[in-house]
Amino acid sequence: MNTPSRPHLVEQYRELLAEVYAGGAAANVAPELPPELQVQSWWFTGLLKRDGTTQRHGFVRILDPGRWNRCPGPDFTHAEIELGGKRMRGDIEIDPSAQAWEQHGHGANPAFNKVILHVVLTPPPAGWFTRNSLHQDIPILYIPPENWYAPEQYARQAEDALPRCRQPLAEMPAERIQRLLQAAAAYRAELKRKHFRQRVQAAGEYQAWYEAWAATLGYSANKEAMHMLALRAPIQELGRQAEAILLGTAGFLLPILPDKAEAEARQYHRRIWDTWWLLREQFELAEERALPWCKAPARPLNHPQRRVAALAATVPHWHRIVPHLNAAGTAELTKQLSSITHPFWDSHYTLGSAAMKQGAALIGQSRITDFLVNHVYPYDESEHSWQSYLALKQPDLPGSIKYTAELLFGLRKELRPTLRHAYAQQALLQIDSDFCTKNICLDCAFPVQLCQWAHY
Repeated sequence: MNTPSRPHLVEQYRELLAEVYAGGAAANVAPELPPELQVQSWWFTGLLKRDGTTQRHGFVRILDPGRWNRCPGPDFTHAEIELGGKRMRGDIEIDPSAQAWEQHGHGANPAFNKVILHVVLTPPPAGWFTRNSLHQDIPILYIPPENWYAPEQYARQAEDALPRCRQPLAEMPAERIQRLLQAAAAYRAELKRKHFRQRVQAAGEYQAWYEAWAATLGYSANKEAMHMLALRAPIQELGRQAEAILLGTAGFLLPILPDKAEAEARQYHRRIWDTWWLLREQFELAEERALPWCKAPARPLNHPQRRVAALAATVPHWHRIVPHLNAAGTAELTKQLSSITHPFWDSHYTLGSAAMKQGAALIGQSRITDFLVNHVYPYDESEHSWQSYLALKQPDLPGSIKYTAELLFGLRKELRPTLRHAYAQQALLQIDSDFCTKNICLDCAFPVQLCQWAHY
C-alpha cells in the first residue's frame, strides 16, 4: 500500500471528522470548566476565540487583550476593544460565571471600576447585569465551549463502557489502521503548527519557542504551570538574571531557607535572593495569581524547582539553540540541550535539599525526545521532518495512551510495534480528544465512519 502524502492524510482525517459530526452535531457531554489560570493563559495567547457578541452591547472586537496582571485587581489591564464602533481602553476580567463577579466582591471594589469587558464561560442568567462600584453597566462576553482551545477539558465517558468502535477496528487490516493513525498524527501536527504560527506572529519566534520548551520541561504534571511561567517571565526580559526572575516568579524563593538546608544551598540561595530582591516588585505574582504547581507525586528529579532551574540554565544558550529547531538540526539540538549543566542543580532536587549522592543530567533524553515529538517535528513542514517523525520511537507507552489503545484495539498483538512509534501515540491522543472525550459512546458516529475508512 502506497503511503499518501502528509497533506492528503490531513484531508482524510478532516473528512472523517466532518462525517462524524455531520449536520453540526455538537459534543453530547456537558463541558467541565477549566481552571481559571488556564483560561487566563488561553486568553493571553489567543487560544480563546476572543471576538463575539456581548449580552446587550452588540459585537465586540478585541484589539489588544491587555497585560496579564501580576497584582490584585482585574485579570488583564491596558486592554483595547472596539464596541459599537467605538474604541475603548481599560481592564478585562475573566470569570467562570457572571455571578462570580459579585461572589468575589468585584462590584464593590473600586479597583474594578476600569473594567470594560467581563468575559465568562457559562451563559449569564436571564436579566443579569455586571456593575462596578459606580453602578456602571459592564458588557458581558460569553465564550461557549466550542471556542475554548483544549478539547481535553470535556468530561470523559464512563470508563466501563465497551467502545462500539472496537468491532470495526478489530476487523480492519493493520495497514489501514496504520494509515488512520498517520492521518490523525498529521492532523494533530497541523493543529500544533497553526497555533505555533499564531504565537510567533504575536510574540516572535524566540519567545514562542521558549514557551514550547518551558512546557516540555514541565512534564505532564506541570506543563501548564511552566507555560504560564514563560508567559509571566518572557525571555526578552530575563537578561543575565534568568535564575532569579524565573525562580522568583515561580514562587520558589524565600527570604531564608529552612534550618536543615546545607551551606552550599544557603550560599546559592543568598546569591539568587539578592538579585531577586531588586526585581521583586516588577515580577512577583500576587498570592491569588500564584502558578498552579503540582509537587507530588513526582520523582525527585522532576521537582518543579529543578524544572524551572533547567529552563533558566537554557536561557543563556537560547540564541545558539533556536537555529537548530528543525528536523535537519535535531542532532545538534540534542547535543546542545544534553550538554547544559549547572554547578548547583546538577546535584540537587530542590533549593533546600541535601546534595545527591550521584549527580544527574539537568536535561534528560526523554525531555529532548518529547520536545521533538510535540514541537520540533510538528512545526517543520518539510518531508524530511515528516519521515523523521514517522520513524521516531518512544521507549515507553504512557498510561493514558495505553488505556486508549486497549479500548480501541483490544488485544491485537500485531499493532504493538506500531504503537511504539511517537506518531501513533500522538494519533491516539488526537482520536481520544476528537471522539472519545467529546461523545457518549452509544451515540457516537465514529464507529460507523470507521467502516468507511477502507475506501479512502
